[in-house]
Order: sequence, then C-alpha cells, then structure tokens
Amino acid sequence: MTKQYKAQENLFKIGEILHIADDQEDESGNLNSILPDKKISRLTKVFKKLPEIKNYKFNNNEILLLGCAWYQLVSQRKQFFDPIELLEKIYGSRAVCIRNLPIITDLLNKNVFFTEKKQMIQKHNESDHLFSSANTQIQYNQYSLLENDVYFHRSFLSLLLNETENISENTDKPYTTNREFLKDWFSYVHHLWEFSMYDFTSRRYDSEMDQVASNDLMKTMQWETRIENRLKSTTMDLPLIDIVNEYHLDHNETVILAYLVKEDMEGNNVDTDEVIKLISRDHHEMYLHKQYISPDSKLARNGLIELSENVFFRSKGGELRISPDITRQIIMKTPVSDDERLSQILKGNEIFSLLEPSHTINDLILPDDMKKTIMTSLKRYEKNVDKTISGWKLFEGGTSTVGSTRKTTEPGLLMLFHGLPGTGKTFASAAIAQALGKKLLVTDMSRIQSMWVGESEKNVRRLFTIFERIVRRTDNPPVLLLNEADQFLTRRLSKTGSSVDVMYNTLQNLFLEAFEHLKGVMIATTNIRENLDPAFSRRFNLKLEFPLPEYLEREKLWKLHLPGSIPGAIDIDVKALARSYSFTGGQISIVVKNAATEAAGRKEKLQKLTQADIIKYSEIEMVSMFDRKKIKMGFYI
Repeated sequence: MTKQYKAQENLFKIGEILHIADDQEDESGNLNSILPDKKISRLTKVFKKLPEIKNYKFNNNEILLLGCAWYQLVSQRKQFFDPIELLEKIYGSRAVCIRNLPIITDLLNKNVFFTEKKQMIQKHNESDHLFSSANTQIQYNQYSLLENDVYFHRSFLSLLLNETENISENTDKPYTTNREFLKDWFSYVHHLWEFSMYDFTSRRYDSEMDQVASNDLMKTMQWETRIENRLKSTTMDLPLIDIVNEYHLDHNETVILAYLVKEDMEGNNVDTDEVIKLISRDHHEMYLHKQYISPDSKLARNGLIELSENVFFRSKGGELRISPDITRQIIMKTPVSDDERLSQILKGNEIFSLLEPSHTINDLILPDDMKKTIMTSLKRYEKNVDKTISGWKLFEGGTSTVGSTRKTTEPGLLMLFHGLPGTGKTFASAAIAQALGKKLLVTDMSRIQSMWVGESEKNVRRLFTIFERIVRRTDNPPVLLLNEADQFLTRRLSKTGSSVDVMYNTLQNLFLEAFEHLKGVMIATTNIRENLDPAFSRRFNLKLEFPLPEYLEREKLWKLHLPGSIPGAIDIDVKALARSYSFTGGQISIVVKNAATEAAGRKEKLQKLTQADIIKYSEIEMVSMFDRKKIKMGFYI
C-alpha cells in the first residue's frame, strides 16, 4: 500500500468511526464520551506521522474533522460541507461548535479546506517585495463560515490522490538538484505572471480582493514560501543563487531573471511593460520599477539582460531577453568562456568579422615617436596606471565596479587613425589588439550603410548595442575596428534640404552619442581627415596621422613582406627597392603577393621569386599612384 493510500485509508476509518458514533449520540450531545478513544488515538497518531502529512502539523481535532469530511466525500459523494455540521460530529453541542470555529479557519489557512469568502489584505511597505508575508495577510472571518460551505482544497486532494506535486510537500527538505530548484522557481514566476494579469484595482492595497484574485495570490505566495523554506536547508550550489549573490540582486531582480529564463526556454518574446507589471502592485510602483530594466540598471549594466535599445540609444518600451550565456549558466551549471559568449552574441550577425591578430607591436613599422605614443595610450590598460589615473579623477571607469564583484568596468579608449590608404592603419589596429591580448572585431561602413531609409540608423544602433553587450558580458572584450569610417564621420549639414541629408545628420548624431558613452577599445580609420566633423575630435582619446613611410621605414616594410619562407626572397635587394619606390606598406604587400603568384606558377627550379618579378609588379603598381611619382635613382640594375 502506497503512502497516499495509507493516508486515505486512515482518514476514511476515522470518518467511519465518527459516522457510526453519530448514530449513537448520548443524551449529553457530546460524542467524545462514546468515541472509541484507543482506536481513534492510534489512527490519528499514525496519520500525523505519515511523511507527506507531517508538514501540516495537524492536531487531533483537525484530523477528526478531516476524517468526517473525507468519509462524506468518498461514501456519500458530498463535496461541500457546512462548518457547523462538521464540528457537530465531534462536539455535538452547537454552542460548543461556535467556539471551535477557529479549527476550521486553521484548516483554511493550511490550504486543506477552501471557501468562497475570504479577505486578502495587503499592507504597503516600501521595503518589502511584492508578495512578502510582511505585507500580505489572509483573513477568514468566522461569521462568513456561518453562511458559506467549505470544501477540500485542490492541492490537499491532489496530495491524497497522488495526482500532482503538492506545493506543501517536502517543504522541509533541501533541494538536491538544480533542475528541482528551477522547477519550483518556474512554477512561482508562472503564478506570479497569472496574478499580474489582473488590473491593479483588483489587487489594491488595504482592501479586500475578489475571490479569484485572492486565490491566485495565495498560490503565488505558497510557491514563494516553498522556495524560501527549502533553501534554508539546502547546501548545494545553485547557479541562479550564485548569480544573485555575485551581483547582489534583490528579490525583484531575481524574479525578472528567472522569468526571462523561463520565457527564453519556451521561445517567447517578452515586453518590458510585461516584466515591470510582474513586480509591481500599482501604477506608482510600475513607474518606479522601470529602473530595474533601464540601460543603467544592475541587470543591464552587468549584461544579465539584453535590451532592444542599449545605453547609447534610450527608447520607451521594447523587448528584452536574458543573455544567452546566462541562460546556459543557470540551466546547465557550466561556466561559459569568453569565446563562447562572443560566439553566442555574434551568432547570425553580418555586421562584424572576428579576427585573431597575429601581428605584434614589433612588426609595426612607424616612426619611433608614433609607436611610443601608441604604447603610452595602451598603459591605460595596465592596472597600476589605471588605478593611479582613476585616483586622480581624470576619467571615469577603470577600477570602479557597478554592483558586481565579477569584473571591473572596461576603460574607454577611442583612437582615430587617419592617413593615405596602405599606410598601416588596419595593420596597427591588429598589432594593438595583440598587444592587449585581445581579438579584433572588424566592421566597415559598407556593412552599415543601406539604400533603404531607416536601415542605416538601425545598423548603427545594432553595431554599438552588440559591442556594448560584448564589453559587459566578456572579461576581455575585443578591440572594435571601424574601417573606412570617412562617409559617416563627415561634417554635419547645417541645412537639410532632403530626407537623405536628414539621414546623414541622424547617423552622425548616433555616432557622436555612442562615442560619448563607449567603453572598451575602439579604433576608427579614415583616409581623409579634413572632412571630419570637428565634434568628433574631442570624442577620441588619441588621433594619429599615419604618414607615408620614409626610406628606412620602406626598407623595413620590404623585409617584413619578404620573409625567408619565400624561395629567392633572401636575394632581393630591399635597399634598392626602398630607394626606388615611395610605396606604402599596403602597396608593398600587393606587389609581393602579385610577384609571388607569378613565381609560384613557374616550373621546378624557376619556381622562386626574383628581383625582376618585384620590379615588374612595382612598375605596374606605380601606374595607379596618380599623384605620387617614382623616386629617381642614380642607377638601378
């Protein structure tokens, strides 16, 4: 016989005894005098010790009442019970029954019985969360029991019949699996969502709720109490609790996080207003609670949730979701690496290319003073320098924390590299990323600009939203490279005569706003500095012009692009080439690749690079230089 059947049998036997005794009522009207005390005592004792019953902490009189009701339900198919008639089965005298009505209210409070009439009183307390026991009280008035029947609560019947998991079952037992814990949380936020569907007038302060609303609120509170009780004895690590402790989240923030995980698992979109109402008791709180999902909120700043519009572009309403790696961490209990986070954030995105830089600062061929300037700027990422500068209050960020012990705020470092094509701007960007131990996240303006009105603005928002999300969610975010940014950083128009003019001004304003708040390392490259809007100047921490390489730099560039792995490269006269051609590094790279392609196409012993190959393709490259001329030499062999 299962435990549930044991409980059913005991209750039925108790009810049967009371039913028989009712037929043998003595003259005093008190059934206690003729009840078989030993048998009743044994049955009630066994019933109270049943594992699924112990949490209810029933006293003997409550068990007798339950037995009466259960017997009538099973044998007579009676579903509704008059409270006084039930009490009469034990006390006989109606006057005594009136005095013992609190027994019925205790069973109502334990969700064993249910009645149509009850009061749900909520006391406003700013320090309490939505459904804390401190601000919510359920009241059952005894006078209402004289007018209304009671019947078994569905949860108690489910327990007896072993149909579904009971909210009150195992509340004194610790969680043994993360799945078990999350199941309770998902049930809790589901009932919380159901209750949030009522108008605020149906769940107002200091007043009675209607029957349906109060029933739903009770279910919500039961799930919350269940979680709290089980956590008290739980010793295992639970990822959701780890995140709560790590980021110092309050109850409302935890509810938002759990709700977003549940909706994400079910593939549902979530609206911001939906989440705010979930944790609010009235319109006033709904307004105040917008802070929980604002771009500056703890959840957003730490990258736990993703807003449709980020810190750079504030907007009203919109969708939000939990960060994919947070869902995985909460569900799978596995740490997520930076590479995995980047992969999840960039998945399906065509704006960026993620590169692993191989060039080093030592490979960067620039004038010495320029290299020193770049290296000095990178010292902002050295902890001791950053801490000192932060202490001097020269800039925000660096070592300050944002409600989290997980990672420090990424310093903002914006650099503008300008100069003729091929002068090493992109090469330098990769070298800087490598020096910082970062990857390079590349985009160019051709991926952003669209022929469709409004699409370019959306792409700019997406660009900075995604990068801002990466900075918040990864310990070592990549360097952002905006290649060929000329067309979007040009001067704003004072007169806008067409929708296209308005669009370009809007785009430039978006860039200006994004640069103002950007954290992390960003490098923008442009070929024509003169066309840039002056407003962009103060947004960049460092602005460097990449000049045409001088003779010594050209010699180094030829050596860099002619490694010993190329057959014949060691015999190339790089000094003569450096004197002969005023090429940039980009042009030298093109010449070597074209010459090497021809050499690789030859057969056997002739399959090597020669000086003639290099000269041939250098002359071809000279034709495309337009305004630059070949340097005359005294001799050339």
